[in-house]
Amino acid sequence: MAELLLIVSLLGIFAFGFYIMCRLDRFLEENRKSLLKENESREPSEILLPQGLSESEILCAIRRFRETHRNVDIILSDGKEDEY
Repeated sequence: MAELLLIVSLLGIFAFGFYIMCRLDRFLEENRKSLLKENESREPSEILLPQGLSESEILCAIRRFRETHRNVDIILSDGKEDEY
Protein backbone atom coordinates (compact mmCIF):
# COMPACT_ATOMS: atom_id res chain seq x y z
CA MET A 1 0.00 0.00 0.00
CA ALA A 2 2.86 2.38 0.85
CA GLU A 3 4.47 1.76 -2.55
CA LEU A 4 1.22 2.55 -4.35
CA LEU A 5 0.86 5.79 -2.42
CA LEU A 6 4.47 6.69 -3.27
CA ILE A 7 3.93 5.96 -6.98
CA VAL A 8 0.71 7.97 -7.12
CA SER A 9 2.25 10.93 -5.29
CA LEU A 10 5.31 10.89 -7.58
CA LEU A 11 3.07 10.79 -10.66
CA GLY A 12 1.14 13.74 -9.26
CA ILE A 13 4.33 15.68 -8.63
CA PHE A 14 5.59 14.91 -12.16
CA ALA A 15 2.27 15.96 -13.71
CA PHE A 16 2.23 19.20 -11.73
CA GLY A 17 5.86 19.92 -12.67
CA PHE A 18 5.07 19.27 -16.33
CA TYR A 19 2.09 21.66 -16.15
CA ILE A 20 4.17 24.39 -14.50
CA MET A 21 7.00 24.01 -17.02
CA CYS A 22 4.56 24.23 -19.97
CA ARG A 23 3.13 27.45 -18.56
CA LEU A 24 6.61 28.85 -17.97
CA ASP A 25 7.62 27.91 -21.51
CA ARG A 26 4.60 29.74 -22.96
CA PHE A 27 5.31 32.81 -20.81
CA LEU A 28 8.98 32.92 -21.84
CA GLU A 29 8.09 32.50 -25.54
CA GLU A 30 5.57 35.36 -25.40
CA ASN A 31 8.11 37.52 -23.58
CA ARG A 32 10.79 36.71 -26.18
CA LYS A 33 8.43 37.60 -29.04
CA SER A 34 7.48 40.92 -27.47
CA LEU A 35 11.16 41.78 -26.88
CA LEU A 36 12.01 40.96 -30.50
CA LYS A 37 9.13 43.09 -31.73
CA GLU A 38 10.23 45.98 -29.49
CA ASN A 39 13.82 45.75 -30.73
CA GLU A 40 12.69 45.76 -34.37
CA SER A 41 10.68 48.94 -33.89
CA ARG A 42 13.43 50.69 -31.92
CA GLU A 43 15.38 53.50 -33.52
CA PRO A 44 19.01 52.71 -34.37
CA SER A 45 21.48 53.57 -31.62
CA GLU A 46 24.14 54.79 -34.03
CA ILE A 47 24.26 56.41 -37.42
CA LEU A 48 26.89 56.40 -40.12
CA LEU A 49 27.23 59.57 -42.14
CA PRO A 50 28.68 58.89 -45.60
CA GLN A 51 31.41 60.96 -47.17
CA GLY A 52 30.48 63.98 -49.18
CA LEU A 53 27.74 65.36 -46.95
CA SER A 54 27.62 69.09 -46.54
CA GLU A 55 27.83 70.68 -43.10
CA SER A 56 24.12 71.47 -43.13
CA GLU A 57 23.24 67.83 -43.97
CA ILE A 58 25.47 66.59 -41.15
CA LEU A 59 23.88 69.01 -38.67
CA CYS A 60 20.40 68.01 -39.86
CA ALA A 61 21.19 64.30 -39.33
CA ILE A 62 22.59 65.00 -35.87
CA ARG A 63 19.49 67.00 -34.88
CA ARG A 64 17.16 64.21 -36.06
CA PHE A 65 19.18 61.67 -34.08
CA ARG A 66 19.13 63.82 -30.93
CA GLU A 67 15.33 64.11 -31.13
CA THR A 68 14.94 60.35 -30.61
CA HIS A 69 17.88 59.79 -28.23
CA ARG A 70 18.50 61.59 -24.95
CA ASN A 71 22.22 61.05 -24.35
CA VAL A 72 24.29 61.56 -27.46
CA ASP A 73 28.07 61.17 -27.73
CA ILE A 74 29.67 62.12 -31.01
CA ILE A 75 32.73 60.15 -32.12
CA LEU A 76 34.55 61.24 -35.24
CA SER A 77 36.58 58.61 -37.05
CA ASP A 78 38.58 58.48 -40.26
CA GLY A 79 37.21 55.03 -41.15
CA LYS A 80 40.19 53.04 -39.94
CA GLU A 81 39.98 50.47 -37.16
CA ASP A 82 37.78 51.60 -34.27
CA GLU A 83 39.75 52.35 -31.12
CA TYR A 84 36.84 53.20 -28.84
